Amino acid sequence: MSLAGASPRCIFPPMAVEKRKRRIRLWVCIGAFVLAAAGLWGTLLPWGSPRSLELVLLGAAVPLFLSSLLLSVRGAVAGLLGAVLLVLPGVLAGGVGEAPPGAWGVAALLLVGVALVGRGLGFLWEHRARQEEIREKLEQCYGHDLFDNSLNIIHVISDRGNVSRRNRRSKELLGWPHREALQISEYVHPEDVDRFRDLLKTLFERGEVRGELLRFVSEGKRVVGVEINARRVTPGVAVLEAQDRSEVQALEQKLREQEARYRFLIEEGIDTMDLGVMLWDESRHLLWANRAIEVFFHVHREDLVGLPVDRVAEKLAHSLEKPEEYVHLVRQAYRLGQPVDNHVLRTVAASGLPERVIQFRSIPIVTERYRGGRVDYYADITQLKALEEELRKEKALLNEVNEKLKEFNWAVSHDLRKPARTALGYLRDVLANYNGQLPPAVRSDLEVACGRLERMEVLIDELLRFSQIRVDPAQFEPVDLNKLLAEVREDLGPVLQGVHLRISPDLPTVWGIPSLLGEVFQNLIENAVKFNDKALPEVEVGWKPHRRDSYLLYVRDNGPGIEPDCLEIIFGIFEKLNPETEGTGAGLAICRRIVEEHGGKIWAESELGKGATFWFTIPKVPVRKGVEHDTH
Repeated sequence: MSLAGASPRCIFPPMAVEKRKRRIRLWVCIGAFVLAAAGLWGTLLPWGSPRSLELVLLGAAVPLFLSSLLLSVRGAVAGLLGAVLLVLPGVLAGGVGEAPPGAWGVAALLLVGVALVGRGLGFLWEHRARQEEIREKLEQCYGHDLFDNSLNIIHVISDRGNVSRRNRRSKELLGWPHREALQISEYVHPEDVDRFRDLLKTLFERGEVRGELLRFVSEGKRVVGVEINARRVTPGVAVLEAQDRSEVQALEQKLREQEARYRFLIEEGIDTMDLGVMLWDESRHLLWANRAIEVFFHVHREDLVGLPVDRVAEKLAHSLEKPEEYVHLVRQAYRLGQPVDNHVLRTVAASGLPERVIQFRSIPIVTERYRGGRVDYYADITQLKALEEELRKEKALLNEVNEKLKEFNWAVSHDLRKPARTALGYLRDVLANYNGQLPPAVRSDLEVACGRLERMEVLIDELLRFSQIRVDPAQFEPVDLNKLLAEVREDLGPVLQGVHLRISPDLPTVWGIPSLLGEVFQNLIENAVKFNDKALPEVEVGWKPHRRDSYLLYVRDNGPGIEPDCLEIIFGIFEKLNPETEGTGAGLAICRRIVEEHGGKIWAESELGKGATFWFTIPKVPVRKGVEHDTH
């Protein structure tokens, strides 16, 4: 139990109760004096019978003793004056018999002695009653065991701060195990004594103090931080409870050290970044800036901390190509409380320092815990801008190449194809019109020339076909490969006679251009049949799980296989491993172009004598680029 949260039975009686008790004691004393006066004045006055001096002193001593016993020192003095007033009327009236010489001096001393004895006994009685009252109240609040076994220090203190009783915890923490009483100068830290006396004054005026932090000192001079709560018991006595905050203070110190360490770590971490960072408080003064600010703007951050935003902006602007624009932007953003997003700044090269391109962002801090500050970011995008410039040049070069390709297509379509067709037409007319008139050797040469021109026309068509495949994302659509392979099988009907073609029944759906994907499968299956040297050619089409964004498809055969050195060569335009075979050698090059334009890859694996496998990937979902066939 704590005094700060004491129950009603722990609330000590108010001052009104003490005043009422003192008033009762006062009236008892007044009554005693009235009775004594009535008895003495009735016998000492002239109309009464004279009495002896001893009897008169006894009548005055009784109320004097009561007033000294029940009242304070002032009550004893007042009682002594009252006793003199009781005796004086009888003496003046001659109601006291003859007294020996010096008897009145002795009588005065006796009355003073009675007053002193009464006050002494009264003090002892009051002290004992006060201690008993305190003990009763402590037992009401704590109980004897709880008082002695409390985890907090409990002191019974006077209005001067001296301790008259303390519990076991006080002896354990502060020392002096064999002493109950302590002086204020012994257990209160010297620097806190004056403050403690002020708290005592407040305590005895208001009746309690709560949650005050103070420092005690142990017998071994160890400082003990405490939080005190106290209540007044009597006008001059209070009970003080002090909670040891040493462990709490140690934890708080450890927490402060950890916070400082983490703050240091964060600041050091931000200092190592290539990103410039500036923190502003709600009054628009700079709190902190990292080292990158110094590098970017050629300033010392110590000279910036604490300055308002206008002055900081002016200092940074000295390094920029357009200082007025930057200062205006910062002032407007801070005045309106608006963010600045990705504004590009350029610094001026000076003193051998490079020119930089910096991206500036400024964001107001608005969170549940804090509102009003800002954080500014300065990112060095010099290399990024250089890359953008290179990309722009590469794009311009690519556009130039594309334009030249278009010119090439036009030249092939018109300037090259037309003369070849004209020459082929002339040769065919000569062979048709002068069939019997030509010598056999000439006729044979003309027929070879016709064949070469016909092959040249086929090569021109394949070259145009290869060069006219280009990107068009709009043509991508879901392609059911099961349906697509069924159509390819039907188109290759005569080619597949005597061929064992196995197609996986659970082919996936991919994204692409159906006609071009069908051309890839058709070219690969035709090649597998055309170059197969087995009596029963076997071709297998299937797929395997691959990455999350694509499928892995394959066409496998049981043909003669391909030399390892030729696995990459075969994908070149017009490359043929056997010049005697039919075709132009453009089929695999077209397959690679189509697959790569779909965002995939194609490659071949083979072992001589055991056939070859052509692998390629196709995306599961749409990709950024697609392909289309320009048929012009």
